Amino acid sequence: MLKNIFKIALGLLSASLLLYMLLPGPDGISDFPALPDSLKSTLEGDTIQVPEVSAYFSNNYRDFVISYYQESYKADTKFPFEPLRLNYPPEFAFTAIKDQTQSTYLEEMVYPLRDSLFINGLEPVEKDGTPRYLGAGRIEVDGQFRDTKVTLRFYPSSLGSRIAVWGGINLAVALLYLMSKRVFSKQ
Repeated sequence: MLKNIFKIALGLLSASLLLYMLLPGPDGISDFPALPDSLKSTLEGDTIQVPEVSAYFSNNYRDFVISYYQESYKADTKFPFEPLRLNYPPEFAFTAIKDQTQSTYLEEMVYPLRDSLFINGLEPVEKDGTPRYLGAGRIEVDGQFRDTKVTLRFYPSSLGSRIAVWGGINLAVALLYLMSKRVFSKQ
């Protein structure tokens, strides 16, 4: 009886994981909205040179930017929960976004076993206009001054790779079950 309940529970967990893996989500960076009240960057590396990258000059700071894209990502995936937020040191932007990316913060929004959205922010001045570091100032773009630059990089996953991961997890659970059954039956 207990063995049947265990198998049913594993089957339900596997089906739930498969549903999680199959639900649609964003296909690319173009599925994410532009940052409100911002100018889209046309600098080299912010357009087509690096895949799945988009950048904006704005006066929006980290608190607004992170919550804005967290809600946007959640709305695109139709999950009842928000993506996990992971905080990284700014130096990791060279790897996660693109080489020579200036950064004051770097966060990742991730749905585990699925896609990731990296949000990199350059905030050379505080909200009150004081420089954060020596030589820092507002950013001039097309004759307009902006306080921040936000760069997004999306790492999508294909449906095939998600199904392969699901299959691998199921195989690993089945093998662990069989091995533990053999070990405990000998005792």
